[in-house]
Parts: sequence; structure tokens; C-alpha cells
Amino acid sequence: MSETIIHRLEQLVTTGAQLLPLGGFDYSGYNARLQNKYLEWRKACLETFEQAGPIAFPYKNKVIGDQNGGFFYQSSAQLVYNCAKELFDKLKNSPDLAAGTAATAGAAPTAEAAPAVSSTTSLGGPRVLKPPPKKSAAVAEVPQSSTPSPASPTNGGVGKKVYVVGEENDPLRIQLEQFLSEIGLEQILVKRVHGQMLDLDAFDHMPDVKYAFFVFNSEDLAYAMFELGHFVGKLGKGMVSVLHMSDVGFPKNVPGVNVKPIVVKLEESSLAIMKELRGAGYKMSF
Repeated sequence: MSETIIHRLEQLVTTGAQLLPLGGFDYSGYNARLQNKYLEWRKACLETFEQAGPIAFPYKNKVIGDQNGGFFYQSSAQLVYNCAKELFDKLKNSPDLAAGTAATAGAAPTAEAAPAVSSTTSLGGPRVLKPPPKKSAAVAEVPQSSTPSPASPTNGGVGKKVYVVGEENDPLRIQLEQFLSEIGLEQILVKRVHGQMLDLDAFDHMPDVKYAFFVFNSEDLAYAMFELGHFVGKLGKGMVSVLHMSDVGFPKNVPGVNVKPIVVKLEESSLAIMKELRGAGYKMSF
């Protein structure tokens, strides 16, 4: 049995060495594209620690004690890798240490901080730093001249819907749409015609929508403050967020508005956006 455990640990160490450089960072978000792959590897490590017996229990407790262990941060992956590598080295030199009260291979796996989902994703390609998808939310469009039917709010008056104001084909708006869907929120798209101000007089606010995102480009700056003032007046201070590419000359400090310049991709601000949504009362699925 000890030879089987040692061989399994060797495989896990090899896999961990490949995964480790691909983990996300605390300041930018974890790697959601390889999240499931990481969770499968982490779960397999915990199961092998359990099978190795008492000598592996300190390593198992270290991994379980990591508060961010359920997400593919590089720091969390490094902790799992270090534990697996150290245990592998010990058992390789002294195989008898894996005997005694070791759990059988059929024992129930240790509880995870987040569920593992099977994945066929390869290790190649760029990072995608955003929360892992659990369910998709339909994208609803609200014409500015229509009166939408209110839905029943949840979470003490805050539901799952947020306004997204921007041009339909804007790449940053599309990234935001995907991000909101993946954290379990529903986009209420308010389409903007390129270079034109919103018809605010014809727009009817939905009572269960408590937060708004604006995606501005350089053509929108002339009327941006007027639109923002309207939405801040309706939703309240801190309930409106502006996203724009860093080359757009938008003011950094706007009273009552959260402003986030994006250098490359939305993932740069994913953690900050989730923090603000939580503060607004939204509950996200991840």
C-alpha cells in the first residue's frame, strides 16, 4: 500500500508543479478557467493524505485550514504543493511511515471548501481571473421607452438584477456581462447608441434593481456626469459604478460613484467589484 501512496504522491507533485505557475494572485483574482482542474488536484491530494495515515494529518490540516483554499490562487496551490512534496520525500525515504492506521482507498474524501467539478480543460492558454461559473443568468434587455414588469426582490429588497449601461458591442461591457452571469447576477442591459445620451425621461426604473454599472468610452464624456447624477439620485450613493479603459480620460473621483479604470481586462477589478456588490446587499453564487 505504501508503494501505491508514494506513486500517487509523485503524480500529484508533478501535476502540482504544472498548475502552480498558473494560479491567480490576491490583487487580481484567482484563475477561474482552471478552477475545476485545481480543485480536482487539491481533492486528490487530501484523499491521498488521508490514505497515508497519521504522518500526513498535519499536512491535511494545513490545506483544510487555508481560507482561500477553495479557489485557484497561486498561494493556495503553493501550500498544497509544498505539503504533497514534503510528504512524498518523507515516504520515499521511509515507506513504512505510511502504514498503521492509514485510511483505505475507498474512504470518504475530506470535505472541501468548494465542490470539485470535473473538467477537461487543458493547462495551456491565458489566465481567466474571475469566479467559477455555477449557473448562467439570462440577459434581459430593457428598451428605454418600455415599462418593465417588476420582479419579486430577495435578500431583504435586493434581488439578482443590476443595470448595465453601455454600447451592446463594447468589449468591456461584454466582459462585464459574462462576469455577472458567472457570479449569479442578471444583467439588465440599457443599450446606448454610440455617441448619444440616454433618454432618461423615457426610462422607467425597476424597483428590484439596486445597482448600476456604466461602461463609458471617450464619446460618452460630454453627458456622463448628467447620467450618473440621475442614477445616483435614484439608487443612492455608492450604488453606481463606472468602468472604462485606462485610455479614456474619465475623472478618478466622482462623489457617490465607484470608478474603476481597466488597463487590459475586467478581471483586474473582479475582487473589488464583488466587494462592492456584497456591500450593496447582493448575494453571489460562487
